Amino acid sequence: MRERLRSLREICSGAKDVLVLIYSNPDPDALASALALKEILGTDERSVHIGYTGAVGRPENASMIKLLKLPAARVTEEDAAKYDIIAIVDAQPQFFVDFGLPRCDIVIDHHPLRDRVRAGYADIRPEYLSTSAIMTEYLRAARATVTGNLASALYYGIKTDTRNFLGELGRGDTEAIRWLGGKADREIVSRIEFSQFSRESLDYFGLALQRRRLVNGVIFSHLGTVPFSDVCVQVADFLIRVENVYWAVVSCVVDDTLVVVFRNDGIGKDAGLLARSAFGCIGSAGGHRGMARAEVKQDAISDDILLSDDTAIERFVLAALTKVDPVFAPVLKSVGGQSAPGIVCSTFS
Repeated sequence: MRERLRSLREICSGAKDVLVLIYSNPDPDALASALALKEILGTDERSVHIGYTGAVGRPENASMIKLLKLPAARVTEEDAAKYDIIAIVDAQPQFFVDFGLPRCDIVIDHHPLRDRVRAGYADIRPEYLSTSAIMTEYLRAARATVTGNLASALYYGIKTDTRNFLGELGRGDTEAIRWLGGKADREIVSRIEFSQFSRESLDYFGLALQRRRLVNGVIFSHLGTVPFSDVCVQVADFLIRVENVYWAVVSCVVDDTLVVVFRNDGIGKDAGLLARSAFGCIGSAGGHRGMARAEVKQDAISDDILLSDDTAIERFVLAALTKVDPVFAPVLKSVGGQSAPGIVCSTFS
């Protein structure tokens, strides 16, 4: 880790302004990782700023930014171009479909590697369940002063990405949790957790339950048009907790993009592989064994299927999944669809 830390800091040698960039809507893991990198790279001669390309959607994320005083703000492509160094955390350059990256100098991430990453420094560890755990190792190697706010942010970042520490924790995740446990402010973490749902989001939970399709342990619900894709994530996290459900898939439409969120019980399944196999060749898709996400633009979908047509989108999503894994066929049949319209991006095994 000391050698990695040296190489990381060497990339920033001579730089006066560094941007730590978060892809799309900032989540706890990305926010915490960005704050840790800011602590590591910041000096008296160098300023480090945290920016995100989307918007703060979920109430818990807004609460985290407020309670922990996280200095994060939305940035444009023009803003990003002004910085000497651009670092990406909890994402990879190819994630930025709608945001033109001027360049990418640093990448630190835990998502599976999709393509070759062209950056001066890259540390990508898919065996970790969160980027916050990776950043904790950097802080320990740097012997940095970890404030209560930073420790709380990292602790919560790991907590959310490991489903309350119930995922397939590796040694790195476990060590980070143990080290941060005594430094985090549990009261603040609890206050953030109890800010998870807005009153407006409750309507979407009702809609999800009304539109749910539950067949043979697979539950699917299409929410239609929503203001933020985080609504999809919250609903999927809720539905996977239903008794005898081992796959939860929730789709929604945000502007001109179809978003599909995957959750499973973690037993002999791979959500990331499923997402890539079903939608990777027409959109952005990936994730881990227990959770994943896919995004597909309207112009990548057949002209006779509109994002505004909820029934057609239900059939499109389920047909694509059925082509990859027949476990979704009964759910597709329940909405009156057939497997023929589905797409196949790669072999699923």
